[in-house]
Amino acid sequence: MAAFALAALPATAPPAAAQSTAAQSPEAPSAAAAGFTVFTNERGAHPPGHPQYGATKATVVYDVFAYKCDAAGCTSNGGPLPSQATYEAKVKEYMGANQFGGEATAPVVLDFEDIELTQVPTGQAATNAYNLWRQLLTWTRNAASQAPICHYGYDWQTRNQDLIKQLHTDGLLNCFAPRAYFDDGQTLSAWTERLDASIKRDRAIAPSHPIYPYVNPVSFPSETYQPGNTWAHMFQNVKAKADGVVLWETSAKNANACAWVSQNSYEMGVITGTSGSGPLRASATLPSGNCTVPRGTTTTVPVTLTNTSTATTPATQMQSFNSTPGFSGSWKYWNVPSLAPGATWSTELPMAVAATQTTSTALLRIRTGISDTRWAVIVQ
Repeated sequence: MAAFALAALPATAPPAAAQSTAAQSPEAPSAAAAGFTVFTNERGAHPPGHPQYGATKATVVYDVFAYKCDAAGCTSNGGPLPSQATYEAKVKEYMGANQFGGEATAPVVLDFEDIELTQVPTGQAATNAYNLWRQLLTWTRNAASQAPICHYGYDWQTRNQDLIKQLHTDGLLNCFAPRAYFDDGQTLSAWTERLDASIKRDRAIAPSHPIYPYVNPVSFPSETYQPGNTWAHMFQNVKAKADGVVLWETSAKNANACAWVSQNSYEMGVITGTSGSGPLRASATLPSGNCTVPRGTTTTVPVTLTNTSTATTPATQMQSFNSTPGFSGSWKYWNVPSLAPGATWSTELPMAVAATQTTSTALLRIRTGISDTRWAVIVQ
């Protein structure tokens, strides 16, 4: 059985001197922009479960048709283009519960990178690709009548910008989904410059159309998990400059993902108005010092409450630990005494994780009668 540590998420980020070695404290997030929405593209047996943090499921349609365009015309998988019925059926399949299960009013993003107009040579090849886009977007609207439609793209580039603008002007595209992934070796300033260039171009093309950058907690192509402050930097920028963000097929495969999982939970608490609250902050650490927990086991978790306020807290009680599907437990000691400022009190939680628990991360909440602490774990 692997030992694990739960990363406590405070209502506000503590100063560096106050950070515990038991858990990584998240960076302070910026204020969320009005109407800012976090979308998630996730699927499979053990998805990250971003909806539990407040994200909305959305759909991405991959280029299974392998579209290509040149001066002679456009092809699919080297041959004729698919029929309208075949194409619309594939869009609906990606929207369905067996794939991404996106909400009807959430963006449908077309990831057809070989014909994305910044990637197609100018001239007749671009004209052919533009005409194909008009057809595909019309069919997509038939399949997804309530959804805003975007295409994933390299929006900091300006090739064929007039054609892209026309697709937005004619209402065939209703939003933008620029690539905003981290690249191996890329500095945060370089990442920010590219995001800014994408935002500038998109606002110039269609000022009223929302921008939903595509992000992931790994850098490419190595797929190395990024530290929490990188994820905090991403959120700070997209909340200030865009209308939402799409978390694309994120993963939490091992303890190396603990930093971004913890930071993401913290950021989502701020965005949704469900941050930890109250004068008592909970923390817990097991010998491994990471945030992973195995399914189908029961592990005794030491939990310590600290009075982080400047006033003595009244006596209170631990609340039931059963709000997260697949997790259960009963506190060894329930009654929390009155605590002076800075004082601590400890208890234990025999925490059971069901073998049928499905998501690869879980948002847990440790509550007393006067406080609430968010916890994020990776489930393996």
